[in-house]
Amino acid sequence: MTELLSRVIILTTGGTIQNDLSVEGYLSGEELVSRIPEIQEIAEITVEDISSVGSHQMTPDIWYALANRINMLSGSEYCPDGFVITSGSNTLEETAYFLNLVLKTEIPVVLTASQRNHGMVGNDGDMNLLASVRVAICEESVNKGVLVVVNDQIHSAREVTKVVTSRPDAWSSGDIGVLGLCDKYGYVQYYRETQRRHAPDVIFDLSDSSAETFPKIVVEYSISNADGSGIPHEIETGAQGIVYAGFPTGAPAEPNGGGQAEQLRLAAEVVPVVMSHRGADGWPYRRRTILEDGSFIWGDTLSPQKAAILLSLSLTKTLDPKEIQEIFLEY
Repeated sequence: MTELLSRVIILTTGGTIQNDLSVEGYLSGEELVSRIPEIQEIAEITVEDISSVGSHQMTPDIWYALANRINMLSGSEYCPDGFVITSGSNTLEETAYFLNLVLKTEIPVVLTASQRNHGMVGNDGDMNLLASVRVAICEESVNKGVLVVVNDQIHSAREVTKVVTSRPDAWSSGDIGVLGLCDKYGYVQYYRETQRRHAPDVIFDLSDSSAETFPKIVVEYSISNADGSGIPHEIETGAQGIVYAGFPTGAPAEPNGGGQAEQLRLAAEVVPVVMSHRGADGWPYRRRTILEDGSFIWGDTLSPQKAAILLSLSLTKTLDPKEIQEIFLEY
């Protein structure tokens, strides 16, 4: 009797992994899968094209489309054993983290990308996609939150970030490290669990917002002698929250005792302000980023771009900075 293969649904969004130097535009999902016959040997594959954009064109519309589709399929008779999402590399981490905060399923959801197009020597997309399917059908991947599989590493959506322009070893989970490893022979091994809340144990619900009403967050970046003059303008033009990418300690620029520091204090009287930092690892010091009255929100180890996503979703639940701080400590 033939053993039934696990079912995997691949949702494509575009990016380098679907780009072929000899073809204008992006390969369809079906065309992509047809180039990797080994995939059909390990899983029954269904492909759906959600979008065909580069990572620089990623929007909340695509995030919501992905989340709604996964949530719908997970509760239907067509529920697969795992999902794989192809993405452009530059915003892969943001898509993964958004999904990690809104999906309502324990079924493995794996995102992957590539650094080199089809037709280039050293194309890494095929191996990344094959490894992602293997991780998606692995029983140990259940209820791990949203995963990112690239370069034989399994990352948590919360920690992973792209740190290199075009080499295959472009992604890192920094101080906290990868969840596990996989290899070309199909072996998948986990070494740790994430300690922060993740899908499906989340408070956020897509019905609380939409792509059109997704709260607008601005990231303010620290540089020497920054005066923060753009902050009031951002609030006047609709920013509903600010994430500050401070110096690596989290300290804001304070030329002549004012600058960004003073503007952030004033902004915190109007909108929530999250203190992050521009460094690669560690966290902003609490003593430098949270006022005694709790006006600022400590961003913990989240990168500025992920802090912006969590702040947007937090604003769909509450406007109270103290309640938002509690959310940041949980997620």
